[in-house]
Amino acid sequence: MNGQPLQTNAKANSYAEVNRTWKKGDVVELVMDMPVRLLEAHPLAEEIRNQVVVKRGPLVYCLESMDIANGEKIDNVLIPADIKLTPKKITIEGSPIVALEGMARLASATSWEGVLYRPVVQAEKTVNIRLIPYYAWGNRGKGEMTVWMPLAR
Repeated sequence: MNGQPLQTNAKANSYAEVNRTWKKGDVVELVMDMPVRLLEAHPLAEEIRNQVVVKRGPLVYCLESMDIANGEKIDNVLIPADIKLTPKKITIEGSPIVALEGMARLASATSWEGVLYRPVVQAEKTVNIRLIPYYAWGNRGKGEMTVWMPLAR
């Protein structure tokens, strides 16, 4: 509160109360841990099996095609289980946000045209990606977006 720590009796799944006489110019700032985590769904959710979503604190992140280096296709991006994602402040449409930057793997870009099956190959190529909070997608022009991304273990 106004740059000073404030003792509250905050508990999980409840509200933190700040009960005081307010003055013009008072500032309340919430500081909380925002760890980056990969989450996977229950395996019975077949459509997203072997895929992950990225969360930072309470925010879910997504990948837009414009945030993949070298114009690589969004469907070829694999998220390594040990990916290191670094928070970076950026601006989208005049609004400051925190993006996450890291190195993903790339699946083969070989065309599936006329092919029903093919041998699995190791995804050894890497690509720089930037993830943005889900609430901010669709503000930089047309492109593809995904929240659930294939996992590379």
